[in-house]
Amino acid sequence: MTEAGAAQPKKEAAGFSRLIRSLFDRLWRGKGNYLFLLPMFVVYLIFVFYPFIRTTQLMFMNFEFLRPDRTAYVGLGNIIQWVQDPRVPETFWVSIKFFLLYVPTSIIFALIVALVLDRVTRSSVATTYRTIYYLPVVLPASIIFIIWTWIYDPQWGVLNTLLIDVLGIAWPWPKWLHDPATSLASLALMSVWRLMGVTMILFLVGLSSISQELRDAAKIDGANEWQIVRYLELPLLKPMFLIVLIMRLQVLGLVEEPLVMTNGGPLRSTMTYGLQAYYISFRDGNWDMGYGSTWLILLGLFSAATAFVAWRMMRQERLT
Repeated sequence: MTEAGAAQPKKEAAGFSRLIRSLFDRLWRGKGNYLFLLPMFVVYLIFVFYPFIRTTQLMFMNFEFLRPDRTAYVGLGNIIQWVQDPRVPETFWVSIKFFLLYVPTSIIFALIVALVLDRVTRSSVATTYRTIYYLPVVLPASIIFIIWTWIYDPQWGVLNTLLIDVLGIAWPWPKWLHDPATSLASLALMSVWRLMGVTMILFLVGLSSISQELRDAAKIDGANEWQIVRYLELPLLKPMFLIVLIMRLQVLGLVEEPLVMTNGGPLRSTMTYGLQAYYISFRDGNWDMGYGSTWLILLGLFSAATAFVAWRMMRQERLT
């Protein structure tokens, strides 16, 4: 090896060492600023990091909450059981159907509302309507579920009463949550109403980042409002669409809505993947938290892989 070849690794090591020292120097100089992050960091460690590590650990164990004396290391036993479990494809398909019902509908309505509010010139009016649309997000979820269960009641519910009195729909009335054909769509409709405000705010943020000069230039070139939306705003909102898609992958593990409103029925039509994992961990048998953790960790890996693929596709499109 020549002297130049031998010196090259030493230079790279020295450069890396200087980089590390510079990083630690910057962190140390700004150490007072990080005290403001300390409370949230502690909360993150307690309620996010530790549960994740514990759930990953339980994935490789036979841990029944009601029978801790049976705790044993099983290796890949839970994963093998998951592969062979017929409930996995059944409940995952229910979650996929809910995702397809909820996400596109939520995006369409939120995008329309955001486009309209972005064009409101009076700030007081825009703020009022933003608050109205975002209000369901901050309301207690359990109360919303109970109210919508009453709205969907086939005999005394508000929805059927309006359909009968306004549209004159005769018997048989829609059974909504009590019919396997409409129960999942009913949950999706309620979720759109409850969480559309989050998606709307994200789109408003994306629209606010678009320069007004671009819109003015398009108008000078003769573009109407629809053409501005179609050829200017929607293409520039693609990163926000990706963020919304990644955020909404969480509905694959949906638990609260079907648990409170339908309990997974009727006929398991709303038994989502996440609800089945909850039942395995806290309802069925001796609360097999080891096997339930396997369900959740594998769902997390699938969601992470899907988000990564979507991000790569978006990045590749921007580079081409």
